[in-house]
Amino acid sequence: MSVRAVLALVVLVLLIGSHESTLISDALQKVEDLFVKILGQSNNVISFARFTNKYGKKYQNKEEIKHRFSVFQKNLDLIGSTNKKGLPFKLGVNKFADLTNQEFLRNKFDCSRFGIFKGRHNLTDTTTTPSAKDWTKTGIVSPVRDQGQCEAGWAISSVGAVEAAYRKKYGIGISLSEQQLLDCSTNNKGCDGGAAANAFQYNVERKLNYRSFYPYGGTQGKCRYEPLVVGKLIKSYGVGVSIDENKLKQWVGSIGPVTVGFHVTNSFAFYEEGVYSSDECGDTTKDLNHFMLVVGYGIEDGVPYWLIQNSWGTDWGEKGYIKVEMGKNMCGVAAYAAYPILW
Repeated sequence: MSVRAVLALVVLVLLIGSHESTLISDALQKVEDLFVKILGQSNNVISFARFTNKYGKKYQNKEEIKHRFSVFQKNLDLIGSTNKKGLPFKLGVNKFADLTNQEFLRNKFDCSRFGIFKGRHNLTDTTTTPSAKDWTKTGIVSPVRDQGQCEAGWAISSVGAVEAAYRKKYGIGISLSEQQLLDCSTNNKGCDGGAAANAFQYNVERKLNYRSFYPYGGTQGKCRYEPLVVGKLIKSYGVGVSIDENKLKQWVGSIGPVTVGFHVTNSFAFYEEGVYSSDECGDTTKDLNHFMLVVGYGIEDGVPYWLIQNSWGTDWGEKGYIKVEMGKNMCGVAAYAAYPILW
């Protein structure tokens, strides 16, 4: 390609980019003008307009716009007041900023009711525990997934633990169906919550499908059979209820990623970076309302932390991950933990 042709192509790309930028700018300006007309002129109104434009939010009428703006302002206050405290973490505006605390925590369930604890397994006290660990650097941790409006953290984190264990043991990457667990694991409650041990028990008894043949839909559906299955991958699993964090550290450091229950509170929704802590969350199985995957641990600025993969997409937290303070059973991180044991 000649220099003239290259220059022409560059100019064309710039013109297209400029045109698209103008369209986006025009669309945002229309949203800002509409919201100012409905809500009045203020910095928060402009911030709200930009938030709705960025995340593609759609509201039905003026009343809903006013309601969501009110919620947005309260969440802005929470974010601002928290960040002023000089804590080792920061909050930020994200896709949840127009949701109330009740809407965000819509699926609170009692993990103590999910009581299948077959296959208890303990490491010996002589097992060596490394001082720091990050399984994401070994290539065995699956990409961050997004559960959407379904409380599927229990299924996603359990599948993630099995996938990581499989890659660690056999050196082969697989992608398994969390949707199958939502639809077919009757010891759990689909999008209304569940527990890791029950998800593992399902795979002890039945075969799992590949994710590509039984894809995630974000809702609980009818259990169905797909012809291509991976097989019964799990022969047993380890479960710990109200364990010491040193035991959890031993599991994560020596075995691999471990799925854990967690008590999510409102501030957690807006986590952006740093080592998270909260004096509002509980620490027992009755407080848990979410499941995530612990993939490592370390120390940041003198604060020990758990490195945890969430299932809210890569646009949340630190590219889908959160660091949670270690040593205080923060938000019940050690209240309910489980990991698979493969054949």
